[in-house]
Amino acid sequence: MARRKAAYIAALPLSAIPELRDLLCSFAGPQDRRSNVVMVRLADDAVAQLDLLIDAGLFGSRSEAAAFLVGAGIESNRELLAQTAKRGAEIKNIREELRKAIVKSLKAGRSRPARAARKTETK
Repeated sequence: MARRKAAYIAALPLSAIPELRDLLCSFAGPQDRRSNVVMVRLADDAVAQLDLLIDAGLFGSRSEAAAFLVGAGIESNRELLAQTAKRGAEIKNIREELRKAIVKSLKAGRSRPARAARKTETK
């Protein structure tokens, strides 16, 4: 990864840009809401885009800029994510039904030979 160039534009707190504060906070969230750490590898171009947002003074860190972009991406794909969640639940149910059917079949198969063996012993 290329080393980040020193920025000469100081990042302003979001409160200094009232017209952007609500928009940016809705995606990036306040620091106390962003308590999960996610490690991610990015291409140099993606890091450069994060740095552009920082250099423009919109965010104070790559973490804030990335949180904003992830939040914006999720928001713009709500319908796709809802469909994915619905299909995921269906797949989970099918897997559970399949697991139950397999267990039932295995139990039935295991008990049949035992019964057949007992019948041949009694004859």
